[in-house]
Amino acid sequence: MAKVGVLFSNLGTPKSTDPDDVGNYLGEFLMDPYVIQVPFIIRYLLVKKIIVPRRKSFSAENYKKVWTENGSPLLVETQKAADALQSALGNDYKVVVGMRYGEPSFEAAKQQLSDCEKIIFFPQYPQYAASTVQTGLDYFDKYFNGFKTQVIEPYYEQKWFIEAYVQFLKEKWGSQFDHLLMSFHGLPVDHIVKSDKGGQHCYAVDNCCEKASGEVLKYCYRAQCFKTAEKIAQGLSLDKDSYSVSFQSRLGRQKWIEPYTENQYKKLVDQGVKRLAVICPGFSVDGLETLEEIAMEGKETFLEAGGQEFQYLPCLNDSEYWIQACADMIRKG
Repeated sequence: MAKVGVLFSNLGTPKSTDPDDVGNYLGEFLMDPYVIQVPFIIRYLLVKKIIVPRRKSFSAENYKKVWTENGSPLLVETQKAADALQSALGNDYKVVVGMRYGEPSFEAAKQQLSDCEKIIFFPQYPQYAASTVQTGLDYFDKYFNGFKTQVIEPYYEQKWFIEAYVQFLKEKWGSQFDHLLMSFHGLPVDHIVKSDKGGQHCYAVDNCCEKASGEVLKYCYRAQCFKTAEKIAQGLSLDKDSYSVSFQSRLGRQKWIEPYTENQYKKLVDQGVKRLAVICPGFSVDGLETLEEIAMEGKETFLEAGGQEFQYLPCLNDSEYWIQACADMIRKG
C-alpha cells in the first residue's frame, strides 16, 4: 500500500546570514502578491529598489543573533517537528518539510512524495491569512495537481491544538507572573478588510472581531487570533485582566492591526505589571520573529520601561503535546 504523504509546510527562511542570501529571501517573500497587495510594477519597484536594498543588511544582523550552528532556527525546529511527527505516525505516512519561500521547496517535496497515493497539506499556521495559508494553498495546488489531496484547515480553536498549547504552557510556566501577553504576527489593516468578502463587517461595525462568525470568521485573521487567545486563557483559567492580545512585526508606513506589541510593554508597566510572560501562538516553531523580536528586543523594551521580570515562553516546536496534536489532526481530522 502506498504511503500517505504529509507536506509539513512553513513560511521559509534565508539559507544563510549573508546579506545577499537574506536579500534573495526577502525579495521572494515580498514579491508575493498576497504579501504586498499592490499592482506588480509598484510592488517590483518597492521591493527590488527600496525595501530589499535598505533592509537586507539590517535583517542579516538580526538573523545572526538567533542563527544556530545547524542553521536557521525556523528550519531546524520545523524539521525536528516533522521528524517527530514521522515517528508518531509510523511507516504508513511519509512526512516531508516544504517551505513556501526558499528551501526545502515545494518542488523538492513533490519529488520526495511522488510515490504516495494521497498528499495531506499541513500548513503550520493556526490562523488563516492570505499571506500565509492562501499563498501556500495556491502553491500546493500548483505542484500537487493530479494527486489525491487533503488540507488541514486553520485550527485556531481546534481542541487538539488548544489542549496541546495549554499543557505545554503549564509545563514551561516558571514563576508567577502578573500578566500573559499573547503576541501574534501583524497584518496590514487592508488585508483584513479585503478578506471580508461582503465588505460589511471588518472595521465596519463596532467590536467587529467579537461578532465575527460564519464566512467572516473563516477568513478573518484578527478575529481568529482573538479566538485562539480566548481558548488558551480559558484552558489556563485566566481572567480577562490577566492576559491581553497584541500584534507584532510591522513593516512600512501603512496602518497595521492593533494593538501593537511594541507599544504594549510600557502600557502594561504603567498599569502595574512588573512580571510579564509572553507567548506567540500564531507561530508553530520559533524563528526570527519570536527569538529576536520578542525574547531579545521585547525583553529589553519591557525592562527599560520599568518592568522587573520578563519570560518568553517558546513555541510548541517539537513538544510531545504538539506532535500528538498534529498526529490526531492528520488521522482524525
